[in-house]
Amino acid sequence: MSDDTELIEAAKQGDNEAFDRLWARHRDKVFRSLLRACGGNPDTTHDVLQDALLNAFKALQQFRGDANFATWLYTIARRLCIRARRDLDRFYSLDDPLNTEEGQAILRQLIDQHAQDPEALVIENDLRERVQQAVAELPDSLRPVLVLRDIEELSTEETAQRLGITQAAVKARLHRARELLRQKLEAYLHEP
Repeated sequence: MSDDTELIEAAKQGDNEAFDRLWARHRDKVFRSLLRACGGNPDTTHDVLQDALLNAFKALQQFRGDANFATWLYTIARRLCIRARRDLDRFYSLDDPLNTEEGQAILRQLIDQHAQDPEALVIENDLRERVQQAVAELPDSLRPVLVLRDIEELSTEETAQRLGITQAAVKARLHRARELLRQKLEAYLHEP
């Protein structure tokens, strides 16, 4: 039973040892992929992986095999990581989601204008919260692409593999996500 498909089927039939072997086979790879998404914090990443193990075990009957097991497990863990980081209020740095020249220029201009001002920290924190909120409000079909490409800095090919979509779909969704994010933040930056 060395093939994932066989182990998955055995685990679905109640073979806990088969599930343990699946987990052992993929946990290190998923851990390495998640470490950056979880802010580089190994403790948080381990906690997320433990929760992902439990969630994957509970949801195994729903695994259809559309993606490979490692990708499915990573997707579960990544969602948990996003929640954990959001709870810790440190999911996004100020400029990561705005990984375009225009977005970075807007942020630099805003910060430079207020660098000597004692209110600069308040403005920066407010902007960070606005960015975090704007990213959280992106549609579920767009947010993961933005996170993987602009925050985790994966390639288009790697993002497509992780999400089980084509590279063309990654490019189109990333463009839409960045445009929506820019629109949301532009309204904030032009508030009186």
